[in-house]
Amino acid sequence: MSWQDYVDHQLINQGLAHAAFIGDDLALSEAERRAMFRAFENPDHVLETGLDLAERHFLSVAADDRIIKGRNGAMLVKMKSFIIVGEYAALPPAQAQHFINKVADQLTAVGY
Repeated sequence: MSWQDYVDHQLINQGLAHAAFIGDDLALSEAERRAMFRAFENPDHVLETGLDLAERHFLSVAADDRIIKGRNGAMLVKMKSFIIVGEYAALPPAQAQHFINKVADQLTAVGY
């Protein structure tokens, strides 16, 4: 299964508004990309200030060195070499987070 298949079939088709696997090659601004990876190094800072993604600001309700949950519809999961980002508007947070965690767990099980 390609990376895009994971995004399309296991995240977008489940009702997430936007989803992506973000690595060093994503076309985000350099500042956004660096901030996203640094957020996992200092989760307390992200809880205080939130995180900017694709020109939107997300407040954080939970953050640790693997998962960042945004109060207003975003979740990030850090993998070995990339970050899974899911934005959900129409889904209940618990349901969206379930789908994102499921993909992360599947990829972790096979070494990502």
